[in-house]
Amino acid sequence: MFAVNLLQMALAHLYAITFKMTMLARQTPTKCQNLQKHSENIDVLYGLFHLQKNPTGLYESEYFSSGSMSLLNEAIKLVFKRLRPQILPLAEVVPHPDHGLMSAIGNSYGDIYETHLEWAMGSRLNDGKGSIPDGYMEYIMPIL
Repeated sequence: MFAVNLLQMALAHLYAITFKMTMLARQTPTKCQNLQKHSENIDVLYGLFHLQKNPTGLYESEYFSSGSMSLLNEAIKLVFKRLRPQILPLAEVVPHPDHGLMSAIGNSYGDIYETHLEWAMGSRLNDGKGSIPDGYMEYIMPIL
C-alpha cells in the first residue's frame, strides 16, 4: 500500500545524499580555482533540478510557499548564465574513448571527414553483395 511513497522517499533520500556527498568532496580545494567554481555551479544546478523535479513534499511541509517555483526557475537561469561560456570546455574535461562515441565529431584524431568516409565505405550498403537496389545501375548511375 505504501510502496509508491517508500520509493519516492528512497529516491529523494538518494538525491539528497548524492548532493551532500558531492558538496563535501568539493570542500577539498583543487589546483584550479576556476574549475572549482564551475564544479560548484554544476553541483548547485544538480540540486536545483531535483528540487524543481518534485517539489510537492516541500510545499506540503510548508518549506516552500507561493512563488517559490519562480524563484527556483530564476536560480536555474542564473546558474545556466554562469556556466554557458564554459560548457564546451567543461564537457571536454572528461575524455571519452572513441569506441564509446556514436559520432565522428569529437573523436581523438580530429579527422571527422576521413572517419565518415571510412564508415561509408565499410557500410553494408556499399559492400556490393546485393545491397544495390534493382535498376540503380541502369537508371541512376548514368545520370551520376
